[in-house]
Amino acid sequence: MIFSLVVSFLVFSWILDWVSEYLNVKHFQPELPAEFDGYYDAEKYKKSQLYLKETTRFGIVTGIFDAVLILAFIFLGGFNAVDVFIRELGYSELMTGVIYLGLLSFANTLLSLPFSIYSTFVIEKKFGFNKTTVKTFVTDLIKGLLLTLIIGAPLLMAVLWFFETMGVNAWLFVWIFISVFQLIMLFLAPVVIMPLFNKFEPLEDGELKEKITTYAEKENFSLKGVYTMDGSKRSTKSNAFFTGFGKFRRIVLFDTLIEKHTADELLVVLAHEMGHFRKKHIFKMIVTSILMMGVTLYFLQLALNFDGLFTAFGVETKSTHIGLLLFSLLFIPINMITGFYSSY
Repeated sequence: MIFSLVVSFLVFSWILDWVSEYLNVKHFQPELPAEFDGYYDAEKYKKSQLYLKETTRFGIVTGIFDAVLILAFIFLGGFNAVDVFIRELGYSELMTGVIYLGLLSFANTLLSLPFSIYSTFVIEKKFGFNKTTVKTFVTDLIKGLLLTLIIGAPLLMAVLWFFETMGVNAWLFVWIFISVFQLIMLFLAPVVIMPLFNKFEPLEDGELKEKITTYAEKENFSLKGVYTMDGSKRSTKSNAFFTGFGKFRRIVLFDTLIEKHTADELLVVLAHEMGHFRKKHIFKMIVTSILMMGVTLYFLQLALNFDGLFTAFGVETKSTHIGLLLFSLLFIPINMITGFYSSY
């Protein structure tokens, strides 16, 4: 009964997602709306619609592939088979959990690699966006795996330890631990992790820097500095963003953005981003994320203590690491529902 319900909800949420994406694709129109005539280039608009159409279709194909893999893993008893294999290695329960989840994560990375390659070197190239070389692609992949090993593995080990030793209140300790970790990473990521993938340099003195600094002072918007990022290393797409909080805030401009726009146009982009801070959108999103994580961890605790869930999926040895995976399946349809609130 439990098995059928979980699988049914999974399949239903997937189908609903694919149908909605299909309906979106069906209604894409390459012609520029009359309201934008004279304000936006018709050819650029057509290209953007064709790009969106192709990436959405590719997303559906990728989603179906992932769904088939997950269902195959479930029906073939993969949860228990992998666990039995790793337990035979003779490691502690904690290390067994880390190896179990790490192995499945690595397998998922390998299986998704062809899709990532196709997206980068075929679709992005087709529409003139890709500037990623094979060397950069491979380097990014290796760096990502190393970061997962260096940061992700200890974090996962801590979470497993809390759930295995702190009893019924484990979810609360994990909630506090992850919340603190997230807040710390908000400050460390821009200065430690992001520079591993991109080069950041202070914006050169000139009209643009002067206008940004003057506008920030006018709006009483404290800044630590204005930086450029070599976004052109991977794509011709443009972007701008803020990192940090308070006096540690940094403005980061893609070099592609600076190349394509005037100082006044860039000021408009930054004014929009500043508006998010002024409206406290970032703060609200962080608070909402932390609160929802707390609720999620509470229900995870309940799932870990529900023997019927493990039995339904043919798991011989009840464990925290398998419970995390089973709950992640349950959370897919739940996340779809909570997504309505997040969007609101």
